[in-house]
Amino acid sequence: MVKLLIGKQSGEVIIEQDSIIMGSVDGTVTVLPGAKLELTAKVSGDLILKSSSHVSIRGQIEGNVYDEGAKIEIMSEVKGEIVKRNK
Repeated sequence: MVKLLIGKQSGEVIIEQDSIIMGSVDGTVTVLPGAKLELTAKVSGDLILKSSSHVSIRGQIEGNVYDEGAKIEIMSEVKGEIVKRNK
């Protein structure tokens, strides 16, 4: 089952299951291990991708993307840096 988040999200958003975010996020988005995220929202914050997560970025990221061992597909703009981290 896919969780759908539509509209404006504020604060930290934690993705624990397969999800789609549409609209905007004002805060950090963290994708936990094993979860998949289709991100079409504009994110005014960082994106943290835990090991074995999968994300498709189709919305603008204004912060950094922290990759801790994820599979990433980027089809839009990341204004910050893409940082590889080992956790």
